[in-house]
Amino acid sequence: MTFLKVTGLFIVVLTAQLTVFTRIQVVGVAPELMALIAAMAGLIAGSQKGSLIAFFVGLLWDVYLTTPLGLSAISFAISAYAVGSIEEGLFPSTRVQTVVLVMAATAISLIQYVIWGGLIGHNHLLSSELPKIIVVASAINAILAVPVTPLMQWILKQSESN
Repeated sequence: MTFLKVTGLFIVVLTAQLTVFTRIQVVGVAPELMALIAAMAGLIAGSQKGSLIAFFVGLLWDVYLTTPLGLSAISFAISAYAVGSIEEGLFPSTRVQTVVLVMAATAISLIQYVIWGGLIGHNHLLSSELPKIIVVASAINAILAVPVTPLMQWILKQSESN
């Protein structure tokens, strides 16, 4: 049952990212829904399971990008592992904590994406627009984390009992 929920989530979020959210932009920056789901996976499912989910979210996203397969996957997995590790060491989650960690995870994912890409020869990812993209996408994901949290908890917390 959980596998179906996670798969359904991947399909819905990917479809929303590719259709609706490419047209909805704030100061020229589209939301990074896949990074949001990856960060939330780390926070809710924990560092190990969350990073695995984030890796597959990134891999699915990489299929649609023009950069090498695995670039988003590794960036999302590392970020999810980091925020999952931080979350595991803190007191029970608060809304503010979730918002801050999602914002940080999104920023870290985007920065890593550019760094990893540069290391393998995709220097075009580094641009003067990068700081704006990081700030705006991270802020959008932080805002979206609030309504997305209950859905992610429903999907991912069930897997712990299965």
